[in-house]
Amino acid sequence: MVCLYMTSEVGLSGLHTLCIGLCRHFREENLKVGYIKPVGHRYYCIEGQVTDEDAAFMRETLQLQESLDDLCPVMLTPQLVFEHYRQGAESLLTRVEEAFERVSRDKDLVIAQGAYTSLQGRFLGLSAYQLAPVLDARVVLVERFDDAFLADNVLAAKDDFGDTLKGVIYNIIPPNRESFVEEIISPNLEKEGVPVLGRIPADRLLTSINVGDLAELLDGQILSGENDLDNLVEDIVVGAMGPEHALSVFRKHRNLCVVTGGDRSDIMLAAMEAKARCLILTGNLYPSSIILGKAEELGIPVIMVGLDTFTTAERADAIIKSARTHETKKLERLRELIDCCVDLPRLRNLIGL
Repeated sequence: MVCLYMTSEVGLSGLHTLCIGLCRHFREENLKVGYIKPVGHRYYCIEGQVTDEDAAFMRETLQLQESLDDLCPVMLTPQLVFEHYRQGAESLLTRVEEAFERVSRDKDLVIAQGAYTSLQGRFLGLSAYQLAPVLDARVVLVERFDDAFLADNVLAAKDDFGDTLKGVIYNIIPPNRESFVEEIISPNLEKEGVPVLGRIPADRLLTSINVGDLAELLDGQILSGENDLDNLVEDIVVGAMGPEHALSVFRKHRNLCVVTGGDRSDIMLAAMEAKARCLILTGNLYPSSIILGKAEELGIPVIMVGLDTFTTAERADAIIKSARTHETKKLERLRELIDCCVDLPRLRNLIGL
């Protein structure tokens, strides 16, 4: 059995998405594949049980049979830290090891998904740097290219992980930086002993979220458009401008969601004319029946929330940046990207699979 520990140095690198894609790929090669997220950080409640959102979605998407307690044995919360240090709770490392033993039974490969960054969990002795040796894991980084760091994070990770680090996959590469990563970053990392196992371009479909999920995560009330909640949203735009400028602003964005006050009928009409994918109305202000009727006719869901406009827009933007990959069309696109942009034979060879 091989344990592949997927982790990131900076977060928001598409780590969860890559874990889904690799799990599905290796399953299609008739391998028995398991999954674990040793340290959860994305608070999520399902059927009265608190767990990590990534683990819950992975269990659903891959139809895993293991319990959520095994798929995510440690959920980082203030209460957990208190119990661990003040009340002599059980060894968290033991909890991870026992869950891993159950998840890995009869498996050819177990993909362990890291927390937000490789450092998260260090206070409890559960960072990726500490867990990888315990699980006898091979480590692959998933990094989002950033001009500010270039390859610094990857080289720092090599210093910490040592020979356990088997390579890096660059993900969500902006179109204007693809040649730089290919021609400058990749060959120089290879010289430093870090294999570059993939270069995946930014893809708008994968960085979107459907309206239904967005509404749920914002605790919003759906006022119309219940048959169109699978509309995908890529951009959030605050509708706080004058109506004379709204339409030109909205038309600069693709698959946008407009967040505005429930009393701004002028902005709502401009958003609908610009073919917005949904409207989020703030302040618990109910729109006119004319607005709702037109939105229903155009297939544009309308969601009402209690928060103010700018807080709602910030939350919605954060949700989209960490959008989940579980819709069928996203999974299909993910498979295409992994097949064309990740050196899968080399990955298999380096991790000993």
